[in-house]
Amino acid sequence: MNLVVIKYCMLISAVLFTTAVVAGPLDPQTMFSNPGNGELAADSIYQFGSDVFYKEIDKSGDKYMQSSVEGYSRALIPTDEMEKKFESRWSTGVGLFLSGYKGCNEALFQLAGVPEMTDTKEKVAICTKFRTSREEMLQSLDYFKSAKASATPGSSQGFTIGMIIPRIEQISSEAGDAEISCMQAVLADRNNNRDEFSMNLKAANRHIREMRRIFPEIEVMSDDFKQE
Repeated sequence: MNLVVIKYCMLISAVLFTTAVVAGPLDPQTMFSNPGNGELAADSIYQFGSDVFYKEIDKSGDKYMQSSVEGYSRALIPTDEMEKKFESRWSTGVGLFLSGYKGCNEALFQLAGVPEMTDTKEKVAICTKFRTSREEMLQSLDYFKSAKASATPGSSQGFTIGMIIPRIEQISSEAGDAEISCMQAVLADRNNNRDEFSMNLKAANRHIREMRRIFPEIEVMSDDFKQE
């Protein structure tokens, strides 16, 4: 099993166990017999559980668990406001990422046709497309990390965002390398060096292939990434 999956499963178990220990056995009849007091009691219990949980995590020497909750909200139970913020930031991030991912794939196809182009600006524009596409992916990362700050580590949303961010970082890195290969290929074409151009075109293709290899892992985690 993937080590990251095990890590998050352990984290979720720790969250649930801590809340249970702190709250103790809950009696719904006692807790909610008075709706006003019941709501206060439930909120207080979860807040207390959250405080205890993070107090333990913040102790020195627990770097494993600290890294597991890094970037998340420090509340164990998400509020309606948190969920609204998450959805807004998530949807914007998905849109930016898919646009950047598509742009990189299109740019690779255009790069292959550089030797037949006569306009230098048109050739350079292909590498610019790689760069702007990668910038969209980096912008999406900002939104995803902001969405993570509105998620709790033990929630399904928290699990998904925690698994997706590292893969988007990988894809963004490959896009940056593809841009470099593009610039080197265009320079080789300018110098009429066919072998050098071919080598850099293949390098750009390798980086895009790696992006395509990682992308299905993201699709599995969320249908929002499925392309038409």
